Amino acid sequence: MSAVASIVVNDAQATPVAHTFVPLGPDKNGVWWFEDQSQSTPIGYWRLSLQLLRTPQASNGQSAISNRVNRVKIAFHAPTLETLGSSDSGITPPPTIAYIDRSSAEFILPERDTLQNRKDQRAILRAVLSNALAVDMIENLVGIY
Repeated sequence: MSAVASIVVNDAQATPVAHTFVPLGPDKNGVWWFEDQSQSTPIGYWRLSLQLLRTPQASNGQSAISNRVNRVKIAFHAPTLETLGSSDSGITPPPTIAYIDRSSAEFILPERDTLQNRKDQRAILRAVLSNALAVDMIENLVGIY
């Protein structure tokens, strides 16, 4: 097991800003949540989630090829806030969520795979996310033709 610690990552601004996601702890499903508390209000905090679902203990006669997999799920949630004018009394209402960008990745890792298999999965996915086709699709919503 790894000791829980804050996760620090840079955003994609022209001058990147480091965001520190502090651990909040696991929820009832064992999903670990982390929060970037740099927004002015908690409703706008960016959040990361990480979850490891291990294969259950094998039973008598069960084969290692019978779809026994570990799953790692990682997700990022980034709400965008808006303030909806002012009330009749002149008091600015609290910000509300306009929309939430979300992304997730799931690694399905057979129980029989090797450390190198798992390293390749992470490295290739990281590289694909930097590939021009994927960047254009994600950032500019341009399809492949």
